[in-house]
Amino acid sequence: MKQKLLAIAVAGLSGTALAQSTVTITGLFDTGVQMFKTESAGVTTKTNRWGSSSNTGTTNLTFLVDEALGDNMKAGLFLETDPTAGTANAAASMWNSQNYLYLSGGFGKVSLGYMNNFANTAATTAQPFGTAMGGGYTSAFGRLNGVSVIGAPANVAVATAVTAGAFAGARDIRANNSIKWDSPSFSGFTAGLIYRSPNSGSGNAAADADGQTQVGLAYNNGPLNIAYAHSNILSNVASLNKGVTTHNLLGANYKFGTVTLYGGWTSSKSTGVNGAAAGLATSSVDARSWNVALKWQATPSLAIAANVLRSDDKLVADQDRSLNALGLDYAMSKRTTAYARWEGGDNDKSAVTGSAGGKFNRTAFGLKHSF
Repeated sequence: MKQKLLAIAVAGLSGTALAQSTVTITGLFDTGVQMFKTESAGVTTKTNRWGSSSNTGTTNLTFLVDEALGDNMKAGLFLETDPTAGTANAAASMWNSQNYLYLSGGFGKVSLGYMNNFANTAATTAQPFGTAMGGGYTSAFGRLNGVSVIGAPANVAVATAVTAGAFAGARDIRANNSIKWDSPSFSGFTAGLIYRSPNSGSGNAAADADGQTQVGLAYNNGPLNIAYAHSNILSNVASLNKGVTTHNLLGANYKFGTVTLYGGWTSSKSTGVNGAAAGLATSSVDARSWNVALKWQATPSLAIAANVLRSDDKLVADQDRSLNALGLDYAMSKRTTAYARWEGGDNDKSAVTGSAGGKFNRTAFGLKHSF
């Protein structure tokens, strides 16, 4: 349910309304219990997390401000915070997720700030779990390899991380201080462009040296949905990870009655030198991943989903990875859903000594409420 507030600007003493803005507040709260087990280097670790947050969706509070400008043009503001459900969030930034200004019209939509990108769209079009458990696009299991751009492109400066092949597990969601253009829809076809220049931002040298260019294409019309993203990420922080990482992501789904079939493919490749300042040898990124998934709306209230994902590392370290997932959602009302999730796999099937990989098994039960 969306709560709307109406604000009217009044000019001087005349009382004449000059502009009208609509503020829409939406959100999601997801919490439950999670049982987590990892096996790495012969050591098994088990953890039970009561009040585990965002197992099926990102807990968030979002404010959307729209103002009609006339001539079919509109200006707006998008502010979103993603708190960790069940905690005090004392150290969290208030606006730690999407936050941007935009202008839309016949030319499409131009946004300035911190926006979800086309890679995120392609990855979530490829499977029914989004960026949560089971989708392979979480912070714990990013299906891409190489430089990650959650916030800004991240750079690995630790020698052991480079030599252990720890470039697996990245995801491309958004970048700081970006400009984004979304085209109008032409019979379901859309295109877009995102650009973040190097040395732009808040003055943080580690983040400001990175840049990104991304192109997105999509088709959404009827039962078929397709999304593609091509992303080039420039990394050059104090000669660490100098070079360009390129990601390609393709996702699609098709609905047959109560069943939706999904599929996806990605590639990650880099050029340049990683870790040169630490005196390390040239290190690269070269990997592919694919997935197949389905969702069955068994009844109006019950949905069942599954996903199978494999990642193939082409480097000598051969850090192949795997993920299998199952999910169940039971809608108790239009806004409240009970869920169960399971995912298991291996973050490093090559068992490289000292790597962050290893077998894992995660199960969660909980509730989510949207408004």
